[in-house]
Formats: sequence, C-alpha cells, structure tokens
Amino acid sequence: MGTVDEGAAPRRDDGTIDLNGLARELLEGVVNAVMDEQAAELCGDGNSRNGYRERGLDTSVGRIVPRIPRLREGTYFPDDVVERWSGTDTALAGATCEMWVNGVSNRKVDRIASELGVTSMSRSRVSRMCASLDGQVAELRGCDLSATTWPYPWLDATYAPCREAGAARSEAVVTAVAASSDGVRHVVGIACVDTESYVSWRGFLPSLRARGLAGVRLVVPDAHEGLVRAMREVLVGATRQRCITHLERNVADRCRRRGDGAAAAAAPRAAFGESDPALVRAGYERAAELLVRVDPAGADLPADAEADALAYLDFPRRHRVWVRTNNVRERMDAEIKRRTRVVQVFPSVDEITPFSLTGPKPR
Repeated sequence: MGTVDEGAAPRRDDGTIDLNGLARELLEGVVNAVMDEQAAELCGDGNSRNGYRERGLDTSVGRIVPRIPRLREGTYFPDDVVERWSGTDTALAGATCEMWVNGVSNRKVDRIASELGVTSMSRSRVSRMCASLDGQVAELRGCDLSATTWPYPWLDATYAPCREAGAARSEAVVTAVAASSDGVRHVVGIACVDTESYVSWRGFLPSLRARGLAGVRLVVPDAHEGLVRAMREVLVGATRQRCITHLERNVADRCRRRGDGAAAAAAPRAAFGESDPALVRAGYERAAELLVRVDPAGADLPADAEADALAYLDFPRRHRVWVRTNNVRERMDAEIKRRTRVVQVFPSVDEITPFSLTGPKPR
C-alpha cells in the first residue's frame, strides 16, 4: 500500500490541508488493498478478475467509496472488511438519534452530517435510523412499576398538532411523572387522547395502576376538573396538592384593579417562603385577610384552596420544595413543545408519543 504525500493531500479553499479528506483517502486505500489481496487469493483454477463495483460506506471520517473486485466466476463480497470499517455506522446512528430526540430537524441533521462528510443522510434515512427508538418507547410505556412505591405523581396534559383524515387537529398528550421511594423522578406513562377530559383521564390512570403504580400519597395535578375527579376515583386515599405557583397567579388574576394583583400575590408568596409549617399556615391566613382588603370579590379563593395548597406541609421537609409545585410537569411540557415545534404537524397520532417521550427525562 502506498502513502499519500503532502503535495497530493486534499486542501480546503483557504489552502490548509483537509485532514478528514486525507483520512478518507488513506482509509479508502487500506480497504481497497485488503479487498484486492482477498480477491487475488480466490483467483485460481482458471478464475480471473472482472473489474470493480463501487459501494458507498459511511465512516467516522466521512463517506468513502471502496472498489469491490468482481470475479468472472462466483461472487466476492468482503463482509469482514465492510463490518470492520462500517462499525462507526452505529455511532453515527446513535448521534443521529440523539440529535433527533433533542429537537433537531431532519434537514439540520442532514446538514450536520454533510459537514462530517456523509453525503447521503437524507431525511428518510434519518427517520429509518430513529425508528429504533420505537422499541425503547414501547418498553417504557409497558414497563413494570411494581418494584418500588411511587408516593408523588405529577399529572398534566399538553397539546400537539397532527393530521387525521387529511385535516390538521390538536391531540392531547397526557403524561405522568412520578417520584419513586428513593426520590428519583421518572416518566411512568404517556398517551395520546382526543381531548383532556374526565373520560380520558379515567382511562389513563387505571393503566398505571395495572402496571404497578402503588403507594401514592400526594398527587400534583393541574387544575382540570376532570383530572381531579378521575384522580380521586382511581388513586383512592391520595391527597391532592395544588401548585402554589399557579395559585399565586390565580390570586393576582382575580384582582380587578390594575396594580393590585402583584400586591395580592406577594402575601401568599411570603407565606410559602417559610419552612416551619405553623408559620406557613399563619402567613397564609394573614394573606387571605389582606386579600379581603385589596379585592373582596376574590377573597374566597385562598380560603377555598387552603386544604389543597397546604397539603405538602404534612410530608417530609426535604420533599416539600419539589412536591408543592407542578414545575416537574412544566419542564416536561416545555420539552415536548420544543420537540413538536420542529415537526409542526405530525403525519398521524402514532408519531406523537415516541417523539415526545424520547428526550431528556426529569431527574
């Protein structure tokens, strides 16, 4: 095998040596030399060579085009050579999947691959590579949850656009994130339904129970009445925690006069800032009294929400900070929306769930 001298090395437009291009030439020379040697060993007993055929091969340094020898009798294909030098295809597929689940569009993946010297990374090829993620999603959606207890689930829904019968419509993506007994948060369930309603939640929550979701003590749902009703029927004995951040916003929104909202929300926020349960309860009652003076019409909100807003105080102190808000679910929804924004409109409902789920998970 010969060497490539510097004068013949590929160069960029600015005159510098293209190291990736040089590596591709060297690798292509090695592969061709190995195949020529193997083919020569087969050319005996009257058999002879009959030209070459080219085959594209993606590697870590870019795409090379080895020349595979043809034989007049029989066939020759260098499986061992192709497997050895295309082992980086696996890494390329892994990187492609990682870009895809992080919300990078197929066009951008194609462009990034082109920078690496891969010239045939079409959008259809990206989709085929990422099809391997479907199995991971199916495994997660059907995994057994009975190995531990799940004291704190967060439940919510967001919407993603898809096509049905040729028309674009929004589909509800309902998800469940739960903290296990060791405090680690996991995505434990996801499904697509026509719309967020009592009926859809009443169908989704039993599937979690059937897979082993047990030991639920405190649920942090959104304010959807259908979800709250289904939660109380399926997760019997669990307490509801109303997100304190959303409560503060609701208090501010109830104020009719401009400028009163910020002052009204500041009072419960100060109460929630205390760590001692007695001080939190006292501060909350004081906030309700102050709200009567600011806007009597909205003063009933803190009183009606008190039991659900302060439910977290009955749980271990180290857990209170993250069980009193729906921030875990808000983060999940933000990730789903970031990914679905790339696609704009999904071709079908079946495509939404794998795309939404294969990404950074809450920790």
